[in-house]
Amino acid sequence: MDQTTQKIMKESIRVGMLLSLTAGFIDSYTFAFHNARFASFQSGNMLQFGVNFASGHFSHAMIFFWPVLFYLIGSGLNQFIKKIRYVNDIQWEELSVLVEMSGIFLVAILEVLHVSSLISLSILATFMAMQADTFTKLRGATYVTTMNTGNLKNLGSKLANFLMTRDISELKRARNTALIIGSFIIGAIIAYFIGHIIHGWAMFIPVFILFIIWREIIGDRELELN
Repeated sequence: MDQTTQKIMKESIRVGMLLSLTAGFIDSYTFAFHNARFASFQSGNMLQFGVNFASGHFSHAMIFFWPVLFYLIGSGLNQFIKKIRYVNDIQWEELSVLVEMSGIFLVAILEVLHVSSLISLSILATFMAMQADTFTKLRGATYVTTMNTGNLKNLGSKLANFLMTRDISELKRARNTALIIGSFIIGAIIAYFIGHIIHGWAMFIPVFILFIIWREIIGDRELELN
């Protein structure tokens, strides 16, 4: 079957929702249990860094700087992964998910062992950058799995376009974007409650979700090789 007629799982609604839920879960967890810091929402970290630096709290400002730095490193690391080619073996997206899953699994162990928050946040920021750089298309349309400012803009635009044109495809795209936003919020809510119950063990949940995502996208391998 031609690739254009087959469903590309890495761009599917299901995978997008699971990725967004994972990001919402992790950012909610780090915000709630790691000094109001984020693993993927670096605008929030940079704002906190700037405010604390301006108010003279230089040492406290630095705890918001490290996730930003490692997010930058993670984005660069993903470029190297994109260059790797396993002929008849694996897509680079699969490898990126496996690396992210392994990194978050490591963080889950560190959380259970109560290792330094700085180490956990730095590792998480690295792999959330990889996720943001790997998954950028939702059924052919651009979106972001790790934050929702751009998704909100797209949702508003699609709804307005539908109202003006009555084009049902615009309404479907708006629905898809709304599902991504809703999944992020659900992930954030789950993390808050689960984190207060099982604490560091909660970080094994994103690992399980990423495993499901990996199982989903390996179906695209045949398309990549044809």
